[in-house]
Amino acid sequence: MNETALEVEDAKPLLKALKPREMRWPVLGDKLGTSWQWEEQRFSLLETLAYIRTHHSKSVLVRLYVSPDDKNSSHYIIKVSPKLQMQYREALLKLMVDVAVMLGADEQSAHAHMMDVLTFEMKLAEIMIPFENRTSENMYNKYSLSRLQRSVPEFNWLGFVKATIDTKLYPELKSLSASEHVIVRAPQYFKELFKLLNSTEKRTVANYVVWRAVFSRISSLSRRFLYRYLDFSRVTTGTTSLTPRWDKCVNYVENTLIYVSGRMFVDRHFQEDKKLMMEELIEGIRWAFVDMLQKENDWMDEETERKATEKAHAVLAKVGYPEFILNDSYINEDIKRLSFSEGNYFGNMMQTLRFISQTDIGWLRKTVPRTEWFTNPTTVNAFYSSSTNQIRFPAGELQKPFFWGFSYPRSLSYGAIGVIVGHELTHGFDNNGRKYDKDGNLDQWWSNASISRFNEKTQCMVEQYSGYRWEEAGMNVRQFQHSARGAADGLCLYFSQFS
Repeated sequence: MNETALEVEDAKPLLKALKPREMRWPVLGDKLGTSWQWEEQRFSLLETLAYIRTHHSKSVLVRLYVSPDDKNSSHYIIKVSPKLQMQYREALLKLMVDVAVMLGADEQSAHAHMMDVLTFEMKLAEIMIPFENRTSENMYNKYSLSRLQRSVPEFNWLGFVKATIDTKLYPELKSLSASEHVIVRAPQYFKELFKLLNSTEKRTVANYVVWRAVFSRISSLSRRFLYRYLDFSRVTTGTTSLTPRWDKCVNYVENTLIYVSGRMFVDRHFQEDKKLMMEELIEGIRWAFVDMLQKENDWMDEETERKATEKAHAVLAKVGYPEFILNDSYINEDIKRLSFSEGNYFGNMMQTLRFISQTDIGWLRKTVPRTEWFTNPTTVNAFYSSSTNQIRFPAGELQKPFFWGFSYPRSLSYGAIGVIVGHELTHGFDNNGRKYDKDGNLDQWWSNASISRFNEKTQCMVEQYSGYRWEEAGMNVRQFQHSARGAADGLCLYFSQFS
């Protein structure tokens, strides 16, 4: 990799990205010339948010995306939700000022600008919905865009949605109108947000919004920017050294061109017998779960137990990789819009971001392919999807120390990845997953009596974990935020099956 070229380029690629009117950063002032000068009368929050969403694949203040409708899981719908990324305040302020100065801003002026940005972000944090109120029911609010416009009239919602869609790619979405339905995941947040925006100087809002895009691109620049970001990371994450550029590039390709990289990984490193063994293991643990549900469950009423058993049998296990990645025509069609250059590292990254920004939009107007899955095969993790009632185990997870294969005693795999299977399966019945039926629809299928007894049973876990204290931080574990994961840890499942 030609890192010398990156050092020569230094800040130039990012400065070029800040030239469009939508991306001009007020903190830079007039030191770089009129091509970068921000003008208050020409600033449009809608246009800047839409530009960052489409060109940087990043949401700021308002997150817009397309995913299955929680109450009609066979159809996709637009969703809008809050977006905030509050960091360590002092470290963040210093980083914002330093990066602005490295791009050409006056230090004293930058400090004043960024103090205002930090104050604004702290006010944003105050209007965020508390974690304990972010339940699936509370976050499901279906509006037409016209109703949302009446509810929050300070923003052109239809204009924003249209501005985020590339109609050259999806001409069928040109006709999108104010009758379009969206899920508004926190109506009160948006009302409070625009009150805050109306009471904040436009310059501060523009500085904040553009900063979020700048922040996401620091790691794509020369080493002086990387070392400055490392100083920030030392405070926020404890990182002590730079990740090698080649490693960053591999990770970036893996996480952006997921089907191409996934196909390469599967071709080279995945054996089909792993899939067969894993499917057998999953069925064994499913059997153990159902057996325990029917024989050891003394708190669930008969009708709820029957439906729970149906849901457990309906859970669809996906293992290894989506079959479509083996289709060369599909892969080629997926990436045909991309054209990379060895001499344009930053440009290559921006191109992939524009590509990614439209991938979810393309699902609108389509039926959810319930038996398909779209997880990156190289992922070393496992998942439960409430909208499709699937448990997913990508090829990357099916490796030691999680998965041991036919050459080793089965007990090793049951004791390792078996725990993970039990964990993911149990997510379909935890304090959030239980709200979705066997078809993936948000629907209260548990009786009130069973819900009450479930809450009683899980309360002991909340109390136990809340008693754990980190003395150095002077804090106790906030177990309410982790109760779904705690409840899903189901260690008894793999033990019950293997024994």
